[in-house]
Amino acid sequence: MMKIFYSIAAFSLALAASSCSSEDAPKQPAAPTVKSNKLTEPFRFHKAIEVKPGLTFDVLSWGRGAEYVGAYMILRSDSARAAYKSINGELEGEITDVWNMDMDSDGNPELFIQAKGQDKDSYLKMYIYEFTESGSQQQLRFPDLTSSTRKSYRGKDSVFVKDGELFREFPIFEEADTAGVNPTGKKLLQYSLRGNNFNVKEIKDEDKKEADKDQKKK
Repeated sequence: MMKIFYSIAAFSLALAASSCSSEDAPKQPAAPTVKSNKLTEPFRFHKAIEVKPGLTFDVLSWGRGAEYVGAYMILRSDSARAAYKSINGELEGEITDVWNMDMDSDGNPELFIQAKGQDKDSYLKMYIYEFTESGSQQQLRFPDLTSSTRKSYRGKDSVFVKDGELFREFPIFEEADTAGVNPTGKKLLQYSLRGNNFNVKEIKDEDKKEADKDQKKK
């Protein structure tokens, strides 16, 4: 009988110790719930651009059943004034990037939507809007390539901003090289904005060399 008592007592002590150590052991935090930000049909692209605290532009694109046509929408959220507006338009190509600038330094932001098209003559598409403080907007027309440049253009554009101006660089090809296999050189175009109108300047090789020399002197 005494053996049974000692066995029960030992079992009770072991159980209590196990319970105590379980309570004292640090609890592992629950695995965080991961929410997917992947866009679902019919949406293809989304990017939020905060121009200043309280003023944000959400740019979206959507379209079902086609890869290179669709539509875009700009949602303007001015939480400081509790003012919300939207703009939409037809989209050629797929949006690759969106950014904000004030190229003409007039205090009104310009929203640049860059799209990549399929047809070689409209491979780069730019949708640009300028917004005023009051909330109105104006669409700005991005210049077309000249007829002579279009003959050697096969897309593959690189767009970048430097010193407040927009640059567009792309390879050029012989007119007979319709597939764009063997480039014969590159063309660099510089865009500036004055009075909501774009000015285009082609940067020649000699201009690049002079610019590089000036940069090295600095």
